[in-house]
Amino acid sequence: MEDAAGAFGGVRSVIPRGLAAGLFVFAVSGAVPLPAAGLDTGAYRAAAASGSFGTVAGRVYEERQRPEAPDHPLAGVAVIIVPKSDDVLRKLEEIKRVARNSADDYRAAGPSILAVRRAYEKELWDSGAVDLVKATTVDAEGRFIVADLPAGNWLLIATHSVKIDKHAAAGPAKQRGVYTPRTQLTGFQRVTVWLREVTVANGRSESLELTDRGAWFSGVVEERAPDAGR
Repeated sequence: MEDAAGAFGGVRSVIPRGLAAGLFVFAVSGAVPLPAAGLDTGAYRAAAASGSFGTVAGRVYEERQRPEAPDHPLAGVAVIIVPKSDDVLRKLEEIKRVARNSADDYRAAGPSILAVRRAYEKELWDSGAVDLVKATTVDAEGRFIVADLPAGNWLLIATHSVKIDKHAAAGPAKQRGVYTPRTQLTGFQRVTVWLREVTVANGRSESLELTDRGAWFSGVVEERAPDAGR
């Protein structure tokens, strides 16, 4: 079975090969995968069949602090491009909106955004649309490119995580543990998310600039463990 990397010019797959093997067994058994909810892949299939492909390329970086200083590339950012889904967009925008309501909602937003992304990836895989899940990683110069995308409307989700020393951001003793009793913070990651809708046209390359100041969402993913002292 051809994996996702082979389907789009070397861009790596986001699903382990073990799961890909399971999907192969499912396919040869005669079962027909169900289409992803609310998504019609027919237009993407038709574009691919007619040889209508385009490219998405871009830079991801922190903007320069001084006019004479260079921008700082954000190497290692994970970039995924999937068929545009209005349902997924609604879920993500709702998470972002609710995150403003309270500290609890803000802390829950980062993990929830990642969960929605992963669930949609799995939904596409389970529906037989493995070749429509495109993923790559930003290189040392802050650049990425995804070629051979069937013409159509796509959704780009890029994520960047930086591990933070828990002591560097710990609040006063009276505030720690207020929202998550019986657990202790063992560490956390600062997560930056970029969300872009992209229309790919035949023979064209869409260029994106993703900067720290232009991020769609910035939040945290906490790592907690049971508090043995309670």
